[in-house]
Amino acid sequence: MKLLVLRHDEAEPREAGAGPEVDAKRALTPEGHKRAVRAGRALAKLVGELDLLATSPLRRARETAEALRRELDGVELTETDVLAPGKSPAEVAAWLGAQEGIEQAAVVGHEPGLSQLVTWLVSGLSSPWLEIGKGGACLLELPDRIAPGQARLLWLLRPGQLRKLR
Repeated sequence: MKLLVLRHDEAEPREAGAGPEVDAKRALTPEGHKRAVRAGRALAKLVGELDLLATSPLRRARETAEALRRELDGVELTETDVLAPGKSPAEVAAWLGAQEGIEQAAVVGHEPGLSQLVTWLVSGLSSPWLEIGKGGACLLELPDRIAPGQARLLWLLRPGQLRKLR
């Protein structure tokens, strides 16, 4: 399986003292939305078709995933709590492994969880050795059995690099 890992783009600022319910409703900024659309176009060209497009239930991730979905005809958007902040790489891997017949998937979520996931899948380490910037993405190649240290990092693009692709 190939796995595209995409971090949501720039969101509205956090309200001081606001709880998780308020944080979950933060939208992309107008600039973040524009960048997500440009990134969606570039990623659609890079990865082609997807069998699965999954997103965190938080609004900013869902909006970023929608920008990609609009560029990919026919792919449904799946919302899952396993991509919400605070979930472990093992939880995400177990969920991915339970998906049937998936050759190419994309997940959209948050930091530091996505960097922890990529690090764990590639190296088996629990502390991240990379950071996916807001609106950045990477592509992994996973073996049939998803396990720590078994993935191969095909590419990692910072947000600015991704937006420059045509």
